[in-house]
Amino acid sequence: MNREHHSSSSRSTGHMGSTVRNLELNSWARIGLKAKDSEIVFNNLFSHIKVENLRQAFKALDGSKAVGIDGISKEQYAKDLDRNLMDLQHRLHLGTYRPQAKKEILIPKANGKTRPIAISCFEDKLVEYILGKILESVYDPIFIRNSFGFRPRKSPDDAIKANYNILKDNKRPFVVEIDLANFFNTVPHRKLMKILRKRINDRKLLALIARFLKVDILDQKGETKQTEVGTPQGSVMSPILANIFLHHALDTWFLENWANQEAVIVRYADDAVFMFSKEQKAKDFLSALRLRLAEYKLSVNEDKTAFWNKLKGWNKINLVIKTQREKLEKKNQEFNDWIKLNRSRLNRKEIWSITTAKLRGHYNYYGYFCNYGKLMLYYKHVIGSLFRWLNKRSQKTSYTWSQFKRLLSREPLPLPPTRTKLKQLGWSPYVN
Repeated sequence: MNREHHSSSSRSTGHMGSTVRNLELNSWARIGLKAKDSEIVFNNLFSHIKVENLRQAFKALDGSKAVGIDGISKEQYAKDLDRNLMDLQHRLHLGTYRPQAKKEILIPKANGKTRPIAISCFEDKLVEYILGKILESVYDPIFIRNSFGFRPRKSPDDAIKANYNILKDNKRPFVVEIDLANFFNTVPHRKLMKILRKRINDRKLLALIARFLKVDILDQKGETKQTEVGTPQGSVMSPILANIFLHHALDTWFLENWANQEAVIVRYADDAVFMFSKEQKAKDFLSALRLRLAEYKLSVNEDKTAFWNKLKGWNKINLVIKTQREKLEKKNQEFNDWIKLNRSRLNRKEIWSITTAKLRGHYNYYGYFCNYGKLMLYYKHVIGSLFRWLNKRSQKTSYTWSQFKRLLSREPLPLPPTRTKLKQLGWSPYVN
């Protein structure tokens, strides 16, 4: 078994010294080069937790995000940044550092339910960022190519194109589509740590990860909950931990037992699509999948899990992508909430500028040529919402509809791009 050993480099001066320092700072690339060997075991990763990388984490973190239970923001932490980072490094290597409880907030979902998000204190976010980068460097090189969620240089667009290219020629028309039930809040810690120990033999690093997994959650009632399972959403390293767990529990299991030219997987985080050439094999797989997931204390969301045959009523001409009704309703409501809150706080030019950015962002994310109709629906909703809420800024009506149309004529808000300028579905490098 190969082992990774890190030794301290001698310091040099001048240009050579600068080169050495640059190589030392590039921790993630150095780990990643070794990680391409799937058999390697890493035993000294904790050495990458140092001031230089903590400073990189500080620069990378968004200072506008919600603060944790200690109320300390990025701006406040920056006031004595060098001292704070040195002290943090010292406590980490001494073993006295302990992450603080996370603050839970509930985010409304399109179906009326809520999604719990766990907010870490800023200093804990720095450590989580470093741990996330280390884990990403160790594991991303061995992830399957059709795993697209929360990975460098991969996106939802890539997952969509992969699905399209697999289905368009009708060679694998039998589809098993799954969504894991409450996945991020049910990942069993013991099994996750067991998976990590197969590739990482650094006790200090594993102990630090375990502390973050078990950190308490302070809910909105002010009550503290202990965590025995889950990688809470909102945590900086939650996505990579989720991918590591599913790589072992799902991806490699599928490749070893089911995958060939007649069976393919495409996964984006906890959503996965499996496509088969034979109907019975697809049905057998779904039965086996439930048993496999149960071994890892997981289950499928039955409301979002389906088996379907593309050949019945579908062909490659009408294989399209459209925004889900629930997603569109959520986006509409989000715009309503925003304009309702800001119609009196912002002047009209500021509202126009932000609305333009919101529309362009929506078109960029959902902008497939076959989704043009849903893009127009969103545009029309935004225009109607602006007209309605701007007229409620005072008891006196601000605009008649004719006046509002003239305003739009003078200062138009962006319409969806024409179909020829929207993203197309076609060949993808991820699928043979």
